[in-house]
Amino acid sequence: MALSGMAGAAWATPTVDPPRPLPSGAQLSVHPGDRVEISTEARSSADTRNGARVLSGAFKEGGILRMDDRLVVAVMTISCAAAPGSYEVRLAAPAGEAAAASDVGRLWGNVQVAQADEPTRAECERRVAALPPQSQEENWGADAPWPQTPWHVTSVRAGGELTAHDNSQLAGEGDVRLSSPGFTGTVVMHGDKAVTATARIRCDAQPGLYVVQRAEGGKPAQVWARYRVTPPDAGCHDPAPQAQVHRTMPSNSRIIGAASALAVAGAGIYVWLRIHRRATR
Repeated sequence: MALSGMAGAAWATPTVDPPRPLPSGAQLSVHPGDRVEISTEARSSADTRNGARVLSGAFKEGGILRMDDRLVVAVMTISCAAAPGSYEVRLAAPAGEAAAASDVGRLWGNVQVAQADEPTRAECERRVAALPPQSQEENWGADAPWPQTPWHVTSVRAGGELTAHDNSQLAGEGDVRLSSPGFTGTVVMHGDKAVTATARIRCDAQPGLYVVQRAEGGKPAQVWARYRVTPPDAGCHDPAPQAQVHRTMPSNSRIIGAASALAVAGAGIYVWLRIHRRATR
């Protein structure tokens, strides 16, 4: 019975067709509900960079180019309500960057949407609603300091260590604190031009995606980075908290006071010796 239930669940799982590539300068024939992918070398031009938007009247919603090692990739879905016809696909500056009102972005290509009747569009709506959310994670490659952006995700074993870099040159020495549910504790960033911090991941941190909160000075904390925890090595254990060693060191005032007392005592002995010598002559 359990096997039959599992088989039925497997058959009920909807299949998702891979996205269809749209090369630069091409025109692609599509149907409502199809997924379209743009993939190109990162930084090959000012338009093809991480965070650039992909826009078209044919899309259910615009896409965003995100780093995938040496490429930037975006996947968009053709709207179930898109009327038949040809639509331009353009690349625009990342959200939040100033752009001229007349700037419509760079023309990348075109999609030709096919005719669809109402039953087909209704089925399209059901199929698109069942699609998993498009991943926002970015892979900047093994050589890139982490994090490059809040969605630059790196993997670390539970019990392992993770080094964070702030290359904005805006952070001050000791002013930035990083915290996360997966850390063994809050860490403070240190450095000169670029500050860094090394955090240890708890051995009991469950596998999954975690966020890192960044707090600087009196400013509110904000999501600054993300990382993925994988299962720990066998025998993983967190180090015991180290007790602080307090050493009693003489203060400057005590040192100065002691030196003054010695000087006074020395002067007294000198005067006593002179009086004693006169008395014995």
